[in-house]
Amino acid sequence: MKKIVFICLAAALTSPAFSQTAEPATTKSAEKELSFKSIHGHEVLPQAGEWALGVSATGFLSYLGNIANGNTANLAPAFGPANGASAFAIGQLGGMAVMGKYMKTSSFAYRARFQVNAGSVDYRNTVLKSTPTPDPLNPSYTDDKMSYTSSTVLLGLGIEKRRGTGRVQGFYGAEALLGFAGGQKKYTYGNAFDINYNSPMSTTDFSTSSSAYSSSRVLENNTGTMFLFGVRGFAGVEYFIAPKLSLGGEMGYTLGYSSNGKGSVVTETWNAPVNQKATVTTDNYGASGLRSWGIGLDNVNAGINMHFYF
Repeated sequence: MKKIVFICLAAALTSPAFSQTAEPATTKSAEKELSFKSIHGHEVLPQAGEWALGVSATGFLSYLGNIANGNTANLAPAFGPANGASAFAIGQLGGMAVMGKYMKTSSFAYRARFQVNAGSVDYRNTVLKSTPTPDPLNPSYTDDKMSYTSSTVLLGLGIEKRRGTGRVQGFYGAEALLGFAGGQKKYTYGNAFDINYNSPMSTTDFSTSSSAYSSSRVLENNTGTMFLFGVRGFAGVEYFIAPKLSLGGEMGYTLGYSSNGKGSVVTETWNAPVNQKATVTTDNYGASGLRSWGIGLDNVNAGINMHFYF
C-alpha cells in the first residue's frame, strides 16, 4: 500500500502541471522582467502586453469539494482577514466583482474592478376589502404590496507591482474606489381612495402585517443616493496552476468616505374640501447630509480569485 501511495505522489509531482524549469533573468537591464517556463517550454507567467480577466473561484472550489466526498454542503476556502473587515468594506465592497488587468511589463500592471450589487424584495399583506355592503360571515380580502429595490455600483482603478521567479507570485499596489448606492420602496394598495372610502383599510407595517383605516399612506420612499469614495492599498499572492492560469487572493487596507443625498417621500391622502384624492411629494432629510468615513482591513471579495491571462 505504501508503495502505491509513493508511486501516485511521485507521478503527481512530476506531471506537466507541476513540473517546472525556472529561467531567471541574467542581465541587469532585465532583472525586473519575470519569466518562468514549464518543462514543455510554455511561458507560465504573464508577460508585457497581455490582458487578464479575474473572477471568483468560489463556485469552482465548492464543486471540487462536493465531488470529492459527495457532500453538497462543502464551503470553498476563503482568503480572509484574521480580525474581520472594516465597515466600509463590509457594507460596500462585498459581493461579486469582475476584475481586469493590463500588463505594462511582466512586473507592472494597470488594474480595474467593476462591481454591481442589486436586489429586490417584494412584500405582500392581505387586508379586508372595502365593499359597499360587507358580509361579516363571508368577508372579502385584497392584497397590499411593497417592493424594495437597492443597488450599489463600485469602480476601482489602480496599479499593481509583482515579484517572484516561480509559480508563486506576490503582488502589491494601490487603487482608488468610486461608487454609488441607493434604494427605493414602492407601495400599491388593494383598497383605493374614493368618495365612499376616505380612509380605506391599508397596511401600516409590512414587517408585522399590521393594517388600519388610514386617511394618509405612503406610495413611494426614496432613500437618496449615497456617494462613495475610497483609497486602498493591497497585497496578495497568486499561484499559477497552469500557464497563464492562477488562483490567488488579496487583502488590503481601505480608507473610505460616504455622503448621503436628499431623498423623497410620496404620499396620498383624501382632500375633503374638494372630495378627491391628493398626492404630495416631500423631501426626506432622514439620511441627507450624513457624512461618514472609516478605515480598516478588508479582502474585498472574501474568497479565492481565479485569473486568466491572454
